[in-house]
Amino acid sequence: MSHISVELSHLADLGELSGSAAASVLAAAGWSGERRNPTKSWATTWRRGDVHAWIQGDGPVAVEFTLWFREVEEEARADLDAFMGGLYAAAEAELTEVVADLSSGDFGERLQATGDNVADVDDFIQYRAWRVAGRELVTGVRQSDTDTPVMIVVVLRESAVEAEEVEDDWL
Repeated sequence: MSHISVELSHLADLGELSGSAAASVLAAAGWSGERRNPTKSWATTWRRGDVHAWIQGDGPVAVEFTLWFREVEEEARADLDAFMGGLYAAAEAELTEVVADLSSGDFGERLQATGDNVADVDDFIQYRAWRVAGRELVTGVRQSDTDTPVMIVVVLRESAVEAEEVEDDWL
């Protein structure tokens, strides 16, 4: 599992979460820009080892990190329910580690729980969300439909809902 707390901290501290500023943070942290959208002046997809990042939008942007990615194997179609149950269990175990990693250290001390007061999380199977420096940080297990990969992603974006005090219960 790749540690991305330093990048998230730098991204959270940006005055404006713009594409070029996010690209600068990733480049300074040793990420390789892989693809450029011809309409943007920055790379939109990034990679460091097995971890991918995607700068989405125009400005302010969202930065999404894919930390864990598992395909739905063709051979699993015979007993898809059992295969998917095992895949979800593995993803939930990894998610617990990701949450522990993000919640520790200096960056973890900055995180404020959001509870269910988060927008656009319907496509997550399980998630945990915080606020940091006025932005939303969401990490979770996501699968768009039964034929797509199961992923663990971490997304930093501008807050879509008003902040309120909540208990720090998770998952």
